[in-house]
Amino acid sequence: MDTNYALFEEKNILKMFFKIAILGSIGMLASAIYQLIDGILVNIFLGSQAFSAINLAFPFIILLYAISDMIGVGSSVITAIKLGQKKQEEANSIFTSSLILIFIVNFIIGAIVSIFSKNLLSLMGAKGQLLELANQYLLVYTLTLPLSSYIFAVDNYLRISGHIKMSMIVNISMSIFIVLLELFILGVIKTSTWGSAFASCLGFIIFTIVSFIPFFKKTSKLKFSKPNFDFSLLITIAKNGGATFFSNIAARLTAIVFNFVLLSKGGEDAVSSYGVLMYIDGFIQPLLYGMNDALQPCIGYNYGANQIKRVKKIVELCFLSSFILCLIGFVALISFPQISLIFTSSGSTNLQDMAKLAIIIFSFTYLTRWISFSSQGFFSAIEKPLASIIISLGISIVFPMICLPLYLVLDLNGIWLNFPISSLLTGIICAILLFIYIKKKKVLTLKQDLNLKN
Repeated sequence: MDTNYALFEEKNILKMFFKIAILGSIGMLASAIYQLIDGILVNIFLGSQAFSAINLAFPFIILLYAISDMIGVGSSVITAIKLGQKKQEEANSIFTSSLILIFIVNFIIGAIVSIFSKNLLSLMGAKGQLLELANQYLLVYTLTLPLSSYIFAVDNYLRISGHIKMSMIVNISMSIFIVLLELFILGVIKTSTWGSAFASCLGFIIFTIVSFIPFFKKTSKLKFSKPNFDFSLLITIAKNGGATFFSNIAARLTAIVFNFVLLSKGGEDAVSSYGVLMYIDGFIQPLLYGMNDALQPCIGYNYGANQIKRVKKIVELCFLSSFILCLIGFVALISFPQISLIFTSSGSTNLQDMAKLAIIIFSFTYLTRWISFSSQGFFSAIEKPLASIIISLGISIVFPMICLPLYLVLDLNGIWLNFPISSLLTGIICAILLFIYIKKKKVLTLKQDLNLKN
């Protein structure tokens, strides 16, 4: 048994599942905590205007890294399946080609956005000092993009190579490093917003280098090799990574629309309440996403090896664990909506009451959210990109936009209800897609059995 993939071939599926799921969730949670602390440090040391500036630039930064995320996810799905099929050379070629592609694409994108960064920020309404602060923050990301962008792909390659524990260690170590460096740069050196961006980008680059160390070892099963830039491969990578890419973009567009409606309907208190929901979800969602995302390579590897019974068992555990995690989240939020006071203690009574009610309504989202997360992860892992994209767009933009008019009837409660209703509708779509897949799989299996008998 190959040591790199011994974990994916572990006979005790339950033991394998929990080891991968727990390590993946911890790694994602560490990244989420770092992002939260990053915003707090900017607010403390640079003030509210700087905080507004980085939030203004942030949607562009998400879009910058969305390409690398798409290539990383898309290529890792194919690579995991090839490894399961024991097609080592093809897996190595896809791995190497993807790394070169990430550099070329991000070099071009980084150069273009660097030239037009001020113009893009001006279109969003930035002027004067706000524009300058946002621009210097964005420029650091664009200028380092060809190197810093690898961090959003290399994690996938570590996991498909069986280095699950190292993936977690890298995420935790990187988060701690960035927070400490940012604390020094902002608190001691006292730089402007560019210092915050520099700390993050330097952390990304350093820990990307650390992450690549296993692939230089002779014992590594996934190695650098001669690239093969086949057009069909590029299309397949784009398809398999499309769900992640569209989800990143669609979720950002939805947030912009929601903030616009909330500001016009309920003022700053409504926008702040929405922010509270996003911060709280930022602790629960990484656990859910980290678990399902970490298990994708394992599912893909066993699927490629035609170990269908193992795939079925792993997927069942994914659904069950996601359900339990979401149920805990639901019970915790509906029982203790006062958690909102962590973010609203200095605000008005109106804000505090609004945030508590928003949390109670929002908590019902978790009764069905587990379905979409687990389904999307499953379809992505077995190279069914269309189903994965449908789920991704459904939960991130299609159903939220369809349900948006609810605020016309139910006022702000219509916005908070948008989340559980959108999650429920997406869950129904997931159930339909899973039913179609299972039925189609049974028909194909029956035909194969009949052909063998004949």
